[in-house]
Amino acid sequence: MQINKITIFLGTGLAIVLSALRPAGAQSPAARPDDSTRAITLQEAIELSYRQSPVLEARRLAREASVDRRKAAWGLRMPQLNASATYTYLSDEIKAFDLNKEKNAVLEQLGQLPLPVPIPDQIVQAVQGLDLSLTLQKQQFAVVGASVILPLYMGGKINAAVNAAKINIEKQDQETLKAQTDLFAEVVERYYALSLARHVLRVREEVTAGMRKHLDDARKLEANGMIASTEKLYAEMFLARAEGEQTAAALQAATVNRALGASLGQTDTYLPITALFVFDDLPALAYFQQRVKQNSPILKQVELTRRLADEGVRAARSAFLPEVAAMGAVNAWDWQLTDLAPRWMVGAGIKLRIFDGLSSEYKHAAAKKERQQVEVMQAKAEDDLMTLTEKLYNQLKSSAAEVEALEASVRFAESYLDAKQRAFGEGMASSSDVVDAQLNLAKARIERIAAACTFDLTLSRLLALAGETESLSGYMRRPDCRIITNGQ
Repeated sequence: MQINKITIFLGTGLAIVLSALRPAGAQSPAARPDDSTRAITLQEAIELSYRQSPVLEARRLAREASVDRRKAAWGLRMPQLNASATYTYLSDEIKAFDLNKEKNAVLEQLGQLPLPVPIPDQIVQAVQGLDLSLTLQKQQFAVVGASVILPLYMGGKINAAVNAAKINIEKQDQETLKAQTDLFAEVVERYYALSLARHVLRVREEVTAGMRKHLDDARKLEANGMIASTEKLYAEMFLARAEGEQTAAALQAATVNRALGASLGQTDTYLPITALFVFDDLPALAYFQQRVKQNSPILKQVELTRRLADEGVRAARSAFLPEVAAMGAVNAWDWQLTDLAPRWMVGAGIKLRIFDGLSSEYKHAAAKKERQQVEVMQAKAEDDLMTLTEKLYNQLKSSAAEVEALEASVRFAESYLDAKQRAFGEGMASSSDVVDAQLNLAKARIERIAAACTFDLTLSRLLALAGETESLSGYMRRPDCRIITNGQ
């Protein structure tokens, strides 16, 4: 929520620095439209910016990502089903026993004994061909199977993750609301900055026209010998200055128009037709402060951050608790796998960390300190917003009173200029008197318009702070609402 400084140079070189906060309005054109000008209301400008804003589109995508992350967190509760295929090559076959070496040794010993009857060769060969071993697992085998793991209790870690994901969605919603209120403030600020610039340009055009008429009168009076030539030269000097200030005002209006177009995502020449307005009967300060406490997206984001810190503490505390899970596996197909291997299995397991270098203890302590930090900042944020609300409320009342005072100044300046013009035509006033009266009227008109702009901008900023931007149009329709234009 930035405050722009709009500097308007008056005819005598006096500069008025106007604080442009954020805007509001009613219905009334501030300048003459032409064929290339697009008339637009404040509500139309706000709605157009919402549709065209890349910031809001980015916030929408961020929220969708948070929703996906919450679904991912819910997946932690679900069973984990895995399929696997493995091929294994062992260095040796796995045998239960192998008596082939002993068999050969016995046959060799029998061959050396002095037997009365030699063992027939057929028997020896038959015995040598016997395999006296039992193979449990061949050297190569492959298995295709599936396994499932179902978490039963993770110490609260899964619950903390799911809750944190849900809070993050709420936080994204508040960040989207904050981005929308910021965009509202930007559009309203630039909309009324353009309205103010067009009002100033209109005043400058009137001053220039008045100076031209005054110079024409001065030339006629000089020709009749009623005034000195210096009076005419004085009028010529201020006409040139008025024309220069009119050119500067037109350039200022063009610059603000481009800024508004950037906010709306379109390049055009805009004519704001939602007029500046004021009203005197303000709601009580306590009303605005209560609305800020209830609806402020800033305070809601801080509260959600605190809730996230709570879940962070729960997640860190889960490291001290046991983890319990059920599991199961099945072999769907195998090749050369021993028949002794089971074809399926089910079971349950429990894991409890005994010592991890005090890492869990320090993480838990850090999570608790982070929660305390958020709680401290939450209290400060609320105090700061209450102070800012009071400041804006007081500025709102001050601006309303200033508009009322300046309306009297404008009426006096108009009457004073009329009197000086008549006196100058009768030779009873100097050219400088008329010029000063003309510039004094321009100054009073610009100050009145600027005060009304400050009122509307302050009201809009206050509503944005409370998250109630949609209520601005309701204030415009109040029965005590007064529209402020150059003609009033």
